[in-house]
Amino acid sequence: MVNRKKIAGIALIAISGFTLSVNTVLSTASATPVPTTTEVVTEELCTWYLLGAPSTIALAPANPDTEYEGDLVEVSASFTESNEEELNVYSSGNVSAGDRTSYGNCTFYSAATRPIVTMSIADGDFTASANVSGTPTVDSTMDFEAVTDNEFIVDQTSSCLAAWTAADLSLKTGALAGVVMTIPTLGNVDGRVTGTGNDRCKADLEIKIDIPGGKTPTYPGRTYSWSGPGFTTALTTSGS
Repeated sequence: MVNRKKIAGIALIAISGFTLSVNTVLSTASATPVPTTTEVVTEELCTWYLLGAPSTIALAPANPDTEYEGDLVEVSASFTESNEEELNVYSSGNVSAGDRTSYGNCTFYSAATRPIVTMSIADGDFTASANVSGTPTVDSTMDFEAVTDNEFIVDQTSSCLAAWTAADLSLKTGALAGVVMTIPTLGNVDGRVTGTGNDRCKADLEIKIDIPGGKTPTYPGRTYSWSGPGFTTALTTSGS
């Protein structure tokens, strides 16, 4: 006959031994916290850049042999892509600034901005002087001013994405500034710039004004020069 009590006792001992083994493992586990770490590279912040702002505006007649004879003379200066002087506005990364044709991937995160490029003159005054025996000599009779019908003109020929607006400007006394390039709607800004393209606007510029007719120089036969107003090109941004 099988001794059932003996078998039950052996089983109980075995189960009890197993339980003791589990309890021993748990009691020796570490109570010291271990660090949890991870690492992710952040994308560059999208930033607006402006290249090609005129640094010197040397106005001259189209024909270098032109002389002032009492009729108006148009003087102008051109800034074009072929000379890498065109106005060039674009978005790129805060580290990878890019250049006239390249850019770095970036994102505006949750705070997109739109670009606004303005051009302005300090005033409308052009002051004349004559070269008299090598000495610049002021001649106020030849002074003139940027006014209605003789504005300081900025003509632009732009190559921009559809989101942009580019405009010609007529700067004069009483209207000394204007917006030449902008993305007028914040929602049209590309919030993430990738390898498929970025927001860029380029424009060739011609800046011009007329030396008015009907003036008589104090020093005829001399070479005259005019000192015009300070000219500023500025890039600002708006979050609305």
